[in-house]
Amino acid sequence: MDRRRKTSRSVRAGTIAVTLLAVTLGGCVSYRPSPLPAGPDLAVSPRRLTVDAARLRVQPLKSITVDVSDGLDPLEVAVLAVLNSPDLVAKRRAAKVSDAQVFSAGLLPDPQLSLSIDRPVAGPDTQTAYAANLGLDLAGLLARNYAHRAARQSARQTDLDLLWSEWNTAQQARQLAETAMAGEARAVVLRKVLALAAERYVGSARALQNRDVTLQTNAADLAAKLDARTQLTTAEHDAAKARGDLNALLGLRAEVVLPLVAAPPSAGYDAAAVAQALASLPDRRPDLLALKAGYGAQDASLRKAILAQFPLNNLAAAYARDPAGTTTKGLALTLALPIFNGGRGEARVQLATREQLRAEYLARLDQTDAEVRGAERERSTARAAVTALSVDVPRLESLWRPAMAAYDRRDIDSQTYLILSQNVLAKRAELDDKALAARLAEIALETALFLPPAESRAAP
Repeated sequence: MDRRRKTSRSVRAGTIAVTLLAVTLGGCVSYRPSPLPAGPDLAVSPRRLTVDAARLRVQPLKSITVDVSDGLDPLEVAVLAVLNSPDLVAKRRAAKVSDAQVFSAGLLPDPQLSLSIDRPVAGPDTQTAYAANLGLDLAGLLARNYAHRAARQSARQTDLDLLWSEWNTAQQARQLAETAMAGEARAVVLRKVLALAAERYVGSARALQNRDVTLQTNAADLAAKLDARTQLTTAEHDAAKARGDLNALLGLRAEVVLPLVAAPPSAGYDAAAVAQALASLPDRRPDLLALKAGYGAQDASLRKAILAQFPLNNLAAAYARDPAGTTTKGLALTLALPIFNGGRGEARVQLATREQLRAEYLARLDQTDAEVRGAERERSTARAAVTALSVDVPRLESLWRPAMAAYDRRDIDSQTYLILSQNVLAKRAELDDKALAARLAEIALETALFLPPAESRAAP
């Protein structure tokens, strides 16, 4: 009978041990290899890019539809950048770490079970002694709520920072597209100017050999040709660099040429709309909301550190039998004596960190206001310059055309012709630069205000 009881107890004990082992291992994460890629994964065509706008989270871009077949305007390029940027892909993977941290912080502390057995080998006592202790981490249990709250706020901060990165990536893509198109448009004009200047130089060089023109005339033609070539080289370089940066932003191979087209015209946001958007910015702009979430996470961490000063750390229930056969039940408490540390140092660190985050939030508010004011001022200045130059440059160009014929007839000297040619090219370049500056300032203003691109409101 005793053997049957012992066998039954052994079976039950074995069953319990196996069950506990199965439950413990069932929740474990298993290892799977994930080798690094062997090379870059860049798209070889714009049609290989993801165009599913339903995946967009950036609210100001949600009204934009991408259609590669009729060319890509800067707004469509902005959407493609958000959906395909390799850097954003990596940041989205990093955001999943925060989600895992929220999961981890929400888990209850595992109870701790300790078992021991002692078999007498000498002495009057002959019974086998054993002990079982089941403990619970009270400090971890009490801190769980604030740890979970801090992790949730940190995850929200990471998500909002990602949203802000998506918005900035979109706006950077718009600026690069505008820069590329402006450089290419200027290059088209300069190629015509260069061809004309080169033709004139060849003719004057031939005439110089026949002593039909002076050396000064030929030198003026050469200077006009070199000036046009220098400006053409600069325009082509700027356009090529902007396209290269844009391809890298979109995850395209360097040799791919995006079919860029101009965006719909727009008057932009007026002063009243800017003031209204600026007033509501702390409740809308993702980076400011992210700083708020970070402050909330730090506040929860401070509460957790204050709670950690509570001295009760562990509670355990004990059951034991000694070699003499005496069986006992007990309760054990683990207390930390707050004499030297008491968690006061950590609480002060968390308090100081919260004050630091508060100061950083205020600094970001000040910086944001300065960004908006600066972009608004730059836009206004560039637009005023474009308005003035748009009147004067065509007049100057209208004087340049008959001056070429007058130069051929020797009605004006080479120096006058050279000065006029250089002035025309310089003012045309200035007009193009100011027009581009106005567009980039408009984009910068919309970026700082987290407003939809103004031209997207007028788009069908």
